[in-house]
Amino acid sequence: MPVPPWNDEEIRSHARALGLETGVDLVAGLAGGIPLVAACLARALLSGVPAEAPGAVADRALRELSRRLARERAASRARDVLDSLAVVGHGDEELLGELVEGPRGQGWFSALADLSLVTTTTSGLAVAEPFRTLLDLSYRWRRPVAHQVALTRAAARNRRLLDSARGGARRPLTEHALFLTGHPLLRETLFPPGAEGFGVRRATPRDHDRIGELVRQWAARRGVATARCERLLDGWLTSTADGFHLVCGPDDRPLGMTYTPRITDEALGVIEPLTQQHTTRMLGGGVFTGMAVCEHPGAHAALLRHIVAEGISGGRLVISTPSPQYQDLVQAFGFDYWGDTRHDPYDCGRASKLYHERFTWEGIPAWLDKVAALTSPRQDEPDRRWWTRAVRQALEHLRDDTGLARNPLLAVTLDPTPQGLRSQLVSSIRDLAEHEDPVLSQCGRILRAYYLRGHQEHHAVARQLHLSRATYFRRLDRGLAWLTQHLLSRDEPE
Repeated sequence: MPVPPWNDEEIRSHARALGLETGVDLVAGLAGGIPLVAACLARALLSGVPAEAPGAVADRALRELSRRLARERAASRARDVLDSLAVVGHGDEELLGELVEGPRGQGWFSALADLSLVTTTTSGLAVAEPFRTLLDLSYRWRRPVAHQVALTRAAARNRRLLDSARGGARRPLTEHALFLTGHPLLRETLFPPGAEGFGVRRATPRDHDRIGELVRQWAARRGVATARCERLLDGWLTSTADGFHLVCGPDDRPLGMTYTPRITDEALGVIEPLTQQHTTRMLGGGVFTGMAVCEHPGAHAALLRHIVAEGISGGRLVISTPSPQYQDLVQAFGFDYWGDTRHDPYDCGRASKLYHERFTWEGIPAWLDKVAALTSPRQDEPDRRWWTRAVRQALEHLRDDTGLARNPLLAVTLDPTPQGLRSQLVSSIRDLAEHEDPVLSQCGRILRAYYLRGHQEHHAVARQLHLSRATYFRRLDRGLAWLTQHLLSRDEPE
């Protein structure tokens, strides 16, 4: 019997009825409207796992859920692959085969597809929400380096597919690239639990009353002047009604809307209150977004992904928004900031900020590189020694694909495969050995003699290079530090 998901308040009440007092919001956010999952999460919190560690909460809840999954014949053999699939969002047989080392037996991909938690997509398999989020949180908490390596390898493969894709095939690859950044803001906003089952369509005249209702509800909740919003809405519906898009649930009832018209001479006249002194910069076509209204997180995510897709298909996206939350999101997308409006267009106490980004099919990979750079965590100096140990371990296993496949350096390697890491290490050492600075060149010759040529002990290499023991080990440490910085920053160290 199909059971509709519970709303967040019903899930909160369920958790409180089980005796939970703190962490109720975490349960509501992770349960995906499923009472069984909510009960498992509540019991994890009641056992003493702190709500401040959602990965640990998810891990404890999954113990109970996994016992139920174990009734399925293929489940015990599929857990490692299931974890990796949850981390990367969706994947085909080739990608999952690269991510999970070791034998899996014949027909493993088909067995994975048969699991009740796994769904089929146009891009392979995916874990159904909210189980994907729980598995992802647990894996990130248990194996943070392996988690980052999986994301990096999947992102590199997605990039290769994106470079050769054409037309409509680029949209799912672009969305997946945004998912694979792993950035919390992009994940929470664009890919929250429960974001499936929503579609976006262009509004028709019969939807105009519902659009007005959504805007009035939004204005009342946000403290925005309703009369001002209705005046703006009247102008938009009169001149650019085809710019309205609605996000709907399975019953086709609109849950949210966006005003995202194509930038034409006619549109410029009615969007001027939102662009003001920047209106002339809008010439040249593209797509404009002046409003996005939706309270349901899953539907909101579908609406925002649609706006990005519209901007890409239109060649340019211009956004005007007074919302600090939307401003943070647009900045995470790397859009250029144009400036503020002179006057508050919504009478909400804040001027709108304008942003824009140009898109070409050839330029989408470069834009995604910019997003990835903006959302990647910076390597702080205290972590440097940890990464240097990873470099040393990689050099010690330079001819061992299995050892290199487990090395955290795959997360920062241009080609995140054992062969790619080996090639980059060898090339960097050769560059260092040919450095114009004689001391750095000597460091490179030490690394080349000891790690690349191999089969020599440290004292033999020191004798060969006519160095004292103390000088040799100082140069060795400096070479490893240089190599670490070179791999992490891809810039030559000072």
